[in-house]
Amino acid sequence: MICSTIVNKKDRMLKKGSGYHLDILVIGLLTLVGGFMGAPFMVAATVRSVAHLSSLSVFSRTHAPGDKPKLERVFEQRVTALAVHILIGKLKLLHLSMCSRW
Repeated sequence: MICSTIVNKKDRMLKKGSGYHLDILVIGLLTLVGGFMGAPFMVAATVRSVAHLSSLSVFSRTHAPGDKPKLERVFEQRVTALAVHILIGKLKLLHLSMCSRW
């Protein structure tokens, strides 16, 4: 929740698409299933999330010395989130297959 609050601040000018709530649903379901299977809980990687958002941000280059650069736009894309969810799903399946061998 803290990670979502930091990343989704108003001054970051993000537009939440339809995939935003799907991301939350997928993470919630994977956490629930993983909890029943005895897998560790997934935690938000706050530093990595903020660094990823900063790498997609474009700041103004024309500002007075000492002034904070103004955020012009954020290149929003859902490819990274999709790739992360696919990898999480594969890891969950790998974990389940390893647990079934014991």
